[in-house]
Amino acid sequence: MNTWLWPVLLMLTGLMLAILELFFVSHGILTLLSLSAVVASIVTGFMYSTGLGVALLLTSVFGIPAFVILAVYLWPKTPVGKRVMLPAPDERETVPDNPRLRELRALIGRVGKTKGPMLPAGVVVIDGRAYDAVSNGFAIEADQWVRVVDVFGSWVTVRALEKDEQPVDETAEDKTWKEKPITDLGLDPFAQS
Repeated sequence: MNTWLWPVLLMLTGLMLAILELFFVSHGILTLLSLSAVVASIVTGFMYSTGLGVALLLTSVFGIPAFVILAVYLWPKTPVGKRVMLPAPDERETVPDNPRLRELRALIGRVGKTKGPMLPAGVVVIDGRAYDAVSNGFAIEADQWVRVVDVFGSWVTVRALEKDEQPVDETAEDKTWKEKPITDLGLDPFAQS
């Protein structure tokens, strides 16, 4: 067997031990063996020839860090990596659950009216209850129809409804004639029928 083969085999052994360290918990034993194999590879490479020693040294200086970066990138996708590195929780999962938050989340999709101008924050009345709200980026005039699109903390996010989306207020006509004075309705209270 050629003597240049031993340094190359030691370098490959060091790389394989580094790979095994990613998959098995060895408390650093595999890392120590990997480093020992790489150092032994470089030393025996220089003993064979200067060119082989320099090639192995450059491989260990540039190749191993590139290999480690690639392994760290791929490691979370392995079965062991998936168990160790849990996925980041969704922002909504980190907010504590309470009855008030559930009540606000139930408002998503509901329609209400603004109590005053929203520049961009204000108050929205939905089913007779007032809620703190913020518009989705645009100013909304007072007494405008809005739809709840999201909830952040104790604030509901609303957007103004277009003319074709607005609900029909059936009592609006009744309120107008009830609020008018009787003389404006064209009725004569003393007329005989």
